[in-house]
Amino acid sequence: MLGLFFRKNFYDGWDNVMFLFVPNLILDLLVILTTALCIPGLKFQDSNFYLYIWIALGVICVTGFSILSLAWAESAEKIADYGSFEFKEFFRAIKGCIKDGILFALTLILVGTVCGVLVLNLLFPRGETSVTFVGLLAGAVDLWLALIILMALSWYPSLRAKMHNPFVKSIKKCLIIFMDNLVVSVTVSIYTTVLAVISVIMLGIAPGMAGIELARANALRLLLKKYDYIEELDKQNEPAASPARKRIPWNELLKDENEANPPRGFKEFWMPWKSNQ
Repeated sequence: MLGLFFRKNFYDGWDNVMFLFVPNLILDLLVILTTALCIPGLKFQDSNFYLYIWIALGVICVTGFSILSLAWAESAEKIADYGSFEFKEFFRAIKGCIKDGILFALTLILVGTVCGVLVLNLLFPRGETSVTFVGLLAGAVDLWLALIILMALSWYPSLRAKMHNPFVKSIKKCLIIFMDNLVVSVTVSIYTTVLAVISVIMLGIAPGMAGIELARANALRLLLKKYDYIEELDKQNEPAASPARKRIPWNELLKDENEANPPRGFKEFWMPWKSNQ
């Protein structure tokens, strides 16, 4: 499955690279504006007023990112599903993503804040300046738990675009998908982290947020075929301990996907419109 995922996502990203620029540039503009507004506060580091301004701008930036990621996930899901993409659909989706985008942003901020406060309290209990071994160990465990939660939450934009469930139900499904597919989830998280590093080098232009969400959409599309297969077994009243449930026939489930994404030669890669000539 993972081999097909890497190949399909690379092809989808390459074939739609021009479409990735627009949401990425919008996010870049948001980051530039919030950063520019934060710069004057550097001259007043002792002022609580500017601290509050920085916090407010950080919340606005995270909220904007969340809304944009949910809106783009709608388009990414269509691209992953071999559909067509139009910019007007992306901009039209933004309005419908505001509510869930705010909830998603608040969830990310809450997880980050709680994690930060816990780590500081564990490392420096009661204002102590030295770090104890127990505090260091507990802080490390807390960081790993936060990382696991954030990796699980990263499925949310794609899952919402695919199923459009209520917010709380989608969050629960994110946790279930992550724990039920731990290897795939961690692999995709590492892959998207690499994309994020490349994005920083490319100043967010490519692959950027759009490329990362496209990767999530492709991974979720392939992963959900497992649950379609299990649903069919449920309809057939297949016993829970049957071999058919224990071993997922990925080659059979992904046969059509493999045929739709064959390895490309040089000519097909650079000039896909000539692939049939």
